Formats: sequence, C-alpha cells, structure tokens
Amino acid sequence: MDYREEYEQKIDLKDMLFHILYRWRSVLLITVIAGGLTAGYAALYNMTILPGKRDEVQAQLQEQTRILDELRAQAQSQEQGQGQAPGQTAEETQKQIDQLESRLGELKKYSYLKYCAMGLAAGLFGIFFCYVVSYALSDKMRGESEILERYDYRLLGTFPRRRKKKLLSGIDRFLEKKEGVSGQMTEEEAYRIASVNITNLAKDGGAFLVTGTIEFGKLQEFVKAIVPQLQENVVLMVGADMNVTASTLEMLAECDAVILVEERGRSLRARVHKEHESIAALEKAVVGYVAM
Repeated sequence: MDYREEYEQKIDLKDMLFHILYRWRSVLLITVIAGGLTAGYAALYNMTILPGKRDEVQAQLQEQTRILDELRAQAQSQEQGQGQAPGQTAEETQKQIDQLESRLGELKKYSYLKYCAMGLAAGLFGIFFCYVVSYALSDKMRGESEILERYDYRLLGTFPRRRKKKLLSGIDRFLEKKEGVSGQMTEEEAYRIASVNITNLAKDGGAFLVTGTIEFGKLQEFVKAIVPQLQENVVLMVGADMNVTASTLEMLAECDAVILVEERGRSLRARVHKEHESIAALEKAVVGYVAM
C-alpha cells in the first residue's frame, strides 16, 4: 500500500486558505493595529519630527544665502586680474543653496491615508505569512479526509466542529458551509451515522478495539454513545493512545479489528503514523476511522 509519505510535504492551498480564514478575527485585529500604528507614526512625524527638520534646513539655507551675498559683494569691490576667484566659490555656494531648497521642498507632511493603507497591507501580509508558516510546519491532522488519503482507511463519520459562540459567529458558519464540512449536522446524527457504518462493515461481529491519539475521555464518550445502536455481536473495547499505553497494545493483539477516532486540528500526524505501524505489525484490519 502506498502511504503517500510525500503528502506530509504537500501544502493543500484550499486547506491552508480556510486555516487562515477561520482566524479572521485575529487577522482583522492585527491588520487594524498595524494600520493604526503607521497612521500614528505619520501624525507623530508631522507634529514633531517634520517641524524640526524644516527649521534645520531653513537655518542652513539662511546661512548659505548670507555667505553668497557676502561673496558677491566682495567680488564687486575687487578689481579684475587679481589672484582671487570669488566667482567659483559663489557658484559652489549657489549649488548648496539649490540643494537645500530642493530638500526643503521635499520635506512635506506624511499622508495619514497613505500610511494607514501601507500599515494595513503590511499587517495583512505579515499575519498571513505567519499563519502560512505555522500551517506548513504544523504536524496536526488538518482535514477529515487526510487519513483516508494517506492510509486508505474508510471514513466512518465526521463530527461537526465544536466552536465557542463568539461575536459574528455567523461568519464561521458561512466558512464551514463553503468548506463543505458537516457544520449543520447534529452530534446525535453524527453518532448515528458512525454506528450504522460500523454495523454495515462488521456484519459478522467480533471484538473491535476503539482507540486513537485523542483524550481517553473522548474515546469513552464516543463508545458510550454508539454501543446502544450496534448489534449484540459487535463488542467494543476502549483503549487509550497505544503509543503510550501498554494495555492498549495487549488489547490490540486480542481484537479482531480496529476503529480509530482522531480529532482534526489536534491529532498529530507522527503519532497517528506510529499508531498505524503498530496495527500493521500485527496485521490487524482497520474498519475505519472517525474524525471528530
């Protein structure tokens, strides 16, 4: 079986986009803060820094103008043919005056709108870049189909995301709808779908180990909810993460097949892969997995 190890290095642009969009509140906050800081800097520059620079250039300009007037007066009072060449010094002074006038003209007030827009763009790019890097470096299981694509395990059921109610939570529901996740499904219906799939795939019955890398309490909660909906010949055993629990490895050797329960955005791919290797070493069948 091809486990598609290269999948770990592949960045799914759609998943990455939704990974960022679900964090739109922090994206908006950082962007607004960056825009406010740059607009504040423009205001500070206009009120404090700019007047000082203008006064400095103006003072230099007045000094050079005074020197030029003195050189011109000296040139008029001297006779031609003498060794002095006041015209050359006056020309250099005039160039300095032109440069100072040009510099004085460039010292203008910063536009609040322009700097605010620059800050918004920089903040948006910066937070997007940080989230892209965190997405690429993260080892967490992303989509509900990742285990299916990597190990060809059947997806038994998907549970709706448990999101806390926040301001403008309708935007989160809109994103879930666009992403295509089962956001409108109730947990009761999700348990029912999982139990029906397990029943259909375990027609001959047997002892099935329900395990995963998630918290043991969540595994117990899942088993408790689906047991009443299964046939009597289907026996479920609950085992904590076999990567760190020896008793689960003992149950793995005794069971007929395995049912995995993993959590999107929390289960680590490295631990799931190690779990898969332990199951494959004992040549145990995997009925499928549930994405919570």
